[in-house]
Amino acid sequence: MLVQNSLSEVLRAREELFSRTNWTDPTSQLQNRVKGEDLSRYFMLTESEKVGISETIRLLVSTTPYYLSLSDPSDPNCPIRRMIVPTKEETVFSLEESPDPLEEERLSPVRGLTHMYPNRVLLFSNHSCSVYCRHCMRGRKVSSNDERMEKSDLEKAFEYIRNHPEVEDVVVSGGDPLNLADSRLEWILAELNLIPHVKICRLGTRNPVTLPFRITENLCSIIERYNDDSLSIFCHTQFNHPKECTKEAKNAILRLLKAGVSVGNQAVLLKGINDDEEVMLTLHKKLLEMRVRAYYLYDPELIPGSRGFRTPLARGIEIVEYMRGKIGGMGIPHFVNDLPGGGGKITIGANWYLGYYPKTRQHAFRSAVTKRVHFSFEPIGSDKESYYPRISEEEWARLHSQ
Repeated sequence: MLVQNSLSEVLRAREELFSRTNWTDPTSQLQNRVKGEDLSRYFMLTESEKVGISETIRLLVSTTPYYLSLSDPSDPNCPIRRMIVPTKEETVFSLEESPDPLEEERLSPVRGLTHMYPNRVLLFSNHSCSVYCRHCMRGRKVSSNDERMEKSDLEKAFEYIRNHPEVEDVVVSGGDPLNLADSRLEWILAELNLIPHVKICRLGTRNPVTLPFRITENLCSIIERYNDDSLSIFCHTQFNHPKECTKEAKNAILRLLKAGVSVGNQAVLLKGINDDEEVMLTLHKKLLEMRVRAYYLYDPELIPGSRGFRTPLARGIEIVEYMRGKIGGMGIPHFVNDLPGGGGKITIGANWYLGYYPKTRQHAFRSAVTKRVHFSFEPIGSDKESYYPRISEEEWARLHSQ
């Protein structure tokens, strides 16, 4: 049973945790991670959180002292806290939910490798993360010892890739591949670098957000060594809220950039955390200041216990629509849905294109800046007129009257 400490005791416990952690040492951060049974020492827990901690049907609970330090111990609506501490909504397995909504296991020809797209594969390098984010879409794998990837498993995955010359792009994910020892990560990159038809490697990591001290000079030198004419290495990370954009995070990003690694951000749209236009705009402005380009904004997956994070599909469309015209295009993410059943990602955008009026060969568009309707002509002799949705006479008259 969780025993709730007073706020003064919580603050003292936090101070003690932070002082005993060698702050910039990633090993010390991991050794001092806070587990679920200890959260009451560092937060004034609500009843919902107490139920969530004891009865969650999702992955284990764990956070680094660094990421904990970004959270508010007394505010249950703190966005960082929401990503650390389970609530009672994590105890409900809804009918529409699935442990593997993308059917990655069905599309896995060998252990730890998913082949969904013709020329790309997803390689699960490990099962551990620095922080077990409550919205994690791979809770079935992350933090489970049954999902540990041994060297023999990875060797079989590399053999599969070698035998499939159509594979040009390998996403190395987990868990978090940057939680691996430097020697294991170097071995993985070296193996990929030696496969002639693999041209792209993407490292999927949240460590720049949750454990920025892991992005060491030695780690970056390893990445730089294999980021050459044979293999181009990219990094996809996940900042979800402006509070995560710290000086430490920026320094980690800069080290990656100096190693020649382009960094993109894949945010997840999360109810009560970032499902607000100004929050998302501020986040992406801060990311550009950190030299991180926007990549994706994910609609949350239908994973068990996720009802507390899911938003109406329209929120993502509204947010991206709001951002257009207020920030440069490289700061606006693609709003995507990774289709259940293994259908892959699709982009969902605001309806800027209103249609085509064949009588005048004109297309109608709605401006993100002026909010007015603007018109443009289709070339004479075009054979693509049947491609466009038609604007009716009534709609055409209405648009011209605006």
